[in-house]
Amino acid sequence: MFSSKRNREECSDFRELLEFSVDVADLPVAMREHVATCTECRAMADELFTSRALLRKAPRQVTEPGPWFATRVMAAIAARESTVQRSLEAWRVVPKFAARLSWISALALLLAATWLYESPKAAPKSGSESSIETLFDVTPASAPQDDVLISFERGQ
Repeated sequence: MFSSKRNREECSDFRELLEFSVDVADLPVAMREHVATCTECRAMADELFTSRALLRKAPRQVTEPGPWFATRVMAAIAARESTVQRSLEAWRVVPKFAARLSWISALALLLAATWLYESPKAAPKSGSESSIETLFDVTPASAPQDDVLISFERGQ
């Protein structure tokens, strides 16, 4: 770690100067004394100069593009655009289909509701089904009760 504020400032100044120098010998005398005493700055300088030396020795392979480079790139772009265009066209059909499907479903529900509403109600069959209780009692027994009330009122 840094021992003092002055030492931290020297390290910061050293790092800034190191970016623009080629070797430690290019640095001012005060910075050379700092690198001799500060192990962190010395290690950083060694790594930086070593990596620069390796990069200088690496072969540079700058090649010019081939004569058909632009043609190949433009063909790849056109192929990608046509793929995207086809997928967009496929999805354009979905809203039209959904609208038609909703109208057809609404019409089918309306027809089914009308048919169920207007269909005749079947009378319960005698036998095993008559023992089944229903929520609403629609048996013929409810009609005579009304008749009894009417005839009772007439008699008075």
